[in-house]
Amino acid sequence: MSKKADIKSFVGKKISMFQAEAGKGDGKAMLANLRRGVGNEPGEMPKLFGVILLDMPEEFMSESGIATREEWACYIALTLYALHQQGHSLESQPMHTEEHISIGRALSRLARALNDPNAEQRMLQRLQKLATAVDMKELSYHLRGVIQLLKSNGIPINYQDFAGDLYEIQMPEGKKQICFKWGQDFYREKNKKKEEEDV
Repeated sequence: MSKKADIKSFVGKKISMFQAEAGKGDGKAMLANLRRGVGNEPGEMPKLFGVILLDMPEEFMSESGIATREEWACYIALTLYALHQQGHSLESQPMHTEEHISIGRALSRLARALNDPNAEQRMLQRLQKLATAVDMKELSYHLRGVIQLLKSNGIPINYQDFAGDLYEIQMPEGKKQICFKWGQDFYREKNKKKEEEDV
């Protein structure tokens, strides 16, 4: 498997574990702790070491104490998942979906759901901010705002795909490709809806 596939697999297993533990106190505590980690860097919150690092493949982990690309991708995906899921039932309204809903596709759905003539432009501006973020800390900050909007409107994303995108976005060529893909997905969703309405 590729590194991206390994990251997607790891994040998928973690989310399955959270869902399995959802009804128990431990599961709720894990998600609550993860939410507190939103906006921080990997390693800043010792409470999260176990939740994030348990069962993480050895090759993902840094030797220096400085977070690797893999650790950043998993950390941001899992903390934002916990934020996204807050207030929604894991059983009846999971915010992780197996459907391939990227950030771009989700923002397009959100623009439609808001029923506001300026919503599409505002969502595109959010995509542009993601594309111009200079580092993972800034990207994480802008993603937090996006996820809070999706959360308040009950729009899920595929967190495994998202984690893979977060890994690739840390590389110069990858950043351009992922941001373009999110833009393509935004318009794919918009075009698909328009075709449905025209039928």
